[in-house]
Amino acid sequence: MNRFLTHPLLWSVIVTAALYGIFGHLLQPPLPQSLLIQYMVICVIGVFMVVSFNDATAKRAADPVRALLGHPKLLALRLVALVLVVGGVSAFTFTMVKPSLDSPVELRTVHPAPPSNIRVYGKSYDLLKLENPLCQEAEKGSEEFAEMVNEGGELYYKNCIYCHGDLLDGKGHFGEGFNPRPANFQDVGTIAQLQESYLFWRITTGGPGLPREGAPWASAMPVWHEMLEEEEVWKIILFLYDYTGHVPRSWELETSNEKGEAEAEADKPAAGDELDDEAIEAVYMRRCAHCHGEDGDGLGPAAEFMYPKPRDFTLGSFKYKTTHADDEFPTDDDLRLTIREGLPGTSMPGWKTLLTDAEIDGLIKMIKDFGEWLEEEIEHRPIEQGQVVESSPESIARGEKLFIKACMQCHGEKGRGNITSGKKLKDDWEDRIWPRNLTRPRTWRATATVADVFNRISTGIRSTPMPEHTTVMSEQDRWDVANYVMTLRDNAVQVDPGNTVLRAVRVDGDLPDKPDDPAWEAAPATSFPMVPNIIRDPRLYNALNDTVSVRALFNDNDIAIRVDVDDRTYSVPGDKLELQYRIKDSEPTRDAVAVQLPIEIPTTSEKPWFRHGDKKHPVNMWYWRAPSVEPEEPAAAMMLDASGPDAAPRPRQGETALAAEGAWKQGQWQVVFRRPLATEDAADLQFAEGRYIPIAFANWDGVNGEAGSRHSFTTWYWLILEPRENLMAQYGMTGASGVVVGLLFLGAARRQRRRYEEEEAN
Repeated sequence: MNRFLTHPLLWSVIVTAALYGIFGHLLQPPLPQSLLIQYMVICVIGVFMVVSFNDATAKRAADPVRALLGHPKLLALRLVALVLVVGGVSAFTFTMVKPSLDSPVELRTVHPAPPSNIRVYGKSYDLLKLENPLCQEAEKGSEEFAEMVNEGGELYYKNCIYCHGDLLDGKGHFGEGFNPRPANFQDVGTIAQLQESYLFWRITTGGPGLPREGAPWASAMPVWHEMLEEEEVWKIILFLYDYTGHVPRSWELETSNEKGEAEAEADKPAAGDELDDEAIEAVYMRRCAHCHGEDGDGLGPAAEFMYPKPRDFTLGSFKYKTTHADDEFPTDDDLRLTIREGLPGTSMPGWKTLLTDAEIDGLIKMIKDFGEWLEEEIEHRPIEQGQVVESSPESIARGEKLFIKACMQCHGEKGRGNITSGKKLKDDWEDRIWPRNLTRPRTWRATATVADVFNRISTGIRSTPMPEHTTVMSEQDRWDVANYVMTLRDNAVQVDPGNTVLRAVRVDGDLPDKPDDPAWEAAPATSFPMVPNIIRDPRLYNALNDTVSVRALFNDNDIAIRVDVDDRTYSVPGDKLELQYRIKDSEPTRDAVAVQLPIEIPTTSEKPWFRHGDKKHPVNMWYWRAPSVEPEEPAAAMMLDASGPDAAPRPRQGETALAAEGAWKQGQWQVVFRRPLATEDAADLQFAEGRYIPIAFANWDGVNGEAGSRHSFTTWYWLILEPRENLMAQYGMTGASGVVVGLLFLGAARRQRRRYEEEEAN
C-alpha cells in the first residue's frame, strides 16, 4: 500500500490536477483559457522533469504506462484508455478551434523602468539623483517631521483615498472600477521596493506618463502635477512610508528595511494586550482622525469630500445595530462588526487586516467616550426575530404586497431607490439622502443575509428617514418583506469582476430600435462598475449611479447597443418629477449616456487612453442626452470625436450614421444606440466580426448637476461581435486530431505488445 501511495506517477497526476484546479477555478478573476493552457504546459513540463530526474524514478513512473499499453491481460483496460485518450484530445481540440469569447490576455509591467529625467513644475528632474528634499529639512522623529507627515496624510485623504483606500491597500470604494487596480502600498512588493524618486515620477506624471509596457491607456492614475504642488507630493510620499512602516529603497536597502520592519513590529501591541488610553488615542489619531476628526465630530480634513459623511461620534447616533429601535445605542458587537468589515460604498474600510482585537476594543471604548455614554448603564434589547419564515413563493408573494404598501414610496416598485412619494429625504443633519438601491447588494451596508434585512426593517436606520417597523408589521410580515427584498437583486445584472467582455449576438432581420423591444432578451447583459471623475479637475467626488448594464445585437448591416443605467431621478429640467427632487443650490442638467470606441480596432494590446483617447489614438463617442421642458429642447443624439483629455470632445458636424433613443422608467434609463457596421466616414470605427474592440461607457446625472468632465465613467472593456461558426473546420479538425492520436496510441500499444511477447519468448 505504501509503495502505491508513494508512486511517482500517482503524485504526478495529483499535482497536475491540483494545479489545474487552482489555476482554472480558484484564482480570481479567472484566467483566460489561452493563459491557463500556457500555465498548464509549463507545469506538466516541470512535473515531467521532476519525475524523470534519474533513471530509477523515470522507470518506476513509466512501468504502469508500458504495462497498460502492452500487457496481454490488460486488453479491456487498454480499450477504455484508447476511448478516453481519443475523446479527451478531440474535446481539447474542439475547445481550441471553437471561437473563444474570453478577453484577450493583456500583459503589463507592474513597475516599469522610469525615465532618467522628467520635466514637471516647469523644470527638469534627474530621477537617478533625486531625493526627497523634505528629509533634509527635518530629522525623522522630530516634531517638524511629524507635522509634515500629518500634512501629507491630510493631502492623501483629500485626494488619494478614493482609489487607494483608507488602509492604503488599493481597495478604495472606487478602486473596483479601475483595471489595473490601484496600487496596494501595504504590500512589501510595492513602495518598499522603490525609491522615493520613482514615486515622485509616478505621482506627478500619472497614467499618461507611463511607458508603453506600463499600459498608460488603462492606468487611472491622475497627472498630479496639474493639481498638487511639488512640496505636497513629497509630503504625501513621506506619509505613505510612515503609515505603512516601509522604508524607501536605497543602497542600504537591506539594513534600512530591516530597521523599518523592526520599528513597525515594535509599535504593534501583542495579541491579547489591553491598551491604555494613550495607546488607544494613538491608534485613533493614526487610523481614524483624518475622517472622523480629532474630537470624533466627523469633521476630519477629508470629510468635506465624502458621501456619505463620516460618523459624528459625539452624537452617539449609529445607523447599523441589532438592538431594538427604541434603544439609543448599539452593542459592542455591532460597532465591532462595522469596524472590522467596513461599509461598502463608503470610505469606511474593513480594518480587520490592520487592527488587532485589542486595538478595535480600544476604539470602541473611545467612540463611547466621545458620545459620553461610556459610563452609562445600558440594557440592550436585541431585536426579536421570533419564528424564522423560510423563503418560499408564498412568503415572497406576501412580501411583495407589503413592500408595495410600505416601502415602494422610497425604494421604488423595482427596488432601485427611485422615490415616488415626492419627498426630498434628509438625515438628521439636513444632508440630502437617497434610499438604497436594493437591486445592487454589493452596496448594502452591514447587511448580507435575510436576517440582516429583517433587522434593518425592524429597527430602521437611525438618523435617517428609514423607519422602524415593529409597530406596524408583525414578525411574520417583516420576514416576508425580507424574503422579497432578497429577490430584488434578480431585477439587475450584477457586476462580475471576471467578465470583461460584452458579447454582441447576431440576429436575422431588423434590429430593435426601442428600449422595450422583446428582441433584447436574446442579448446577454453584462454589467460594469462606474466611478465618478476623480482623475482630473473639475473632479466629482460622489455619484449616485455606480453601475452600467449593456446588451448588444447586430445583423449583416447594423449594430445596436442598449445601455441601462439605474437613475433615481428623472432629470429633465422643468419636468414635474425633476422639480420635485431638485437639489438646493445645484443647477439641474440633463441626464446623458455615452459609449466610447476607438476609431481603429487595435492590432496590438495598445489602446487609446480611456478618457477621451489621445493624439495617436482618437476615439468616437456616441452621445445621447435627455430632453428638457424648460428650456424646451428635444432629446439629442450626436457623434463626438476626441483625441485626448486636454480638450473637450468635438461634435461631428453634418449628418452622421448614428441614431439613439432613450426612455426612463421605474428608476432606470434605457438608451439604444444604433449605427451601421461600416460607414464611408474615415473618422468612424468600422466594426468587424470576431475582433476584440475596446469599449467604455459614461453617464451624466442631471439631478447632481453633472456636466462636462463632471460625470461617471468606466475604463476600457471589450466588445466582440460573435463570429459565424465554421462547423466544417471545427468538426473536421476535431475528428482528424482524434484519428491521429488514436493511431499513435495503437502504434505504441503494438510496439509494447511485441516487447512483452519477446520477453516471454526469452
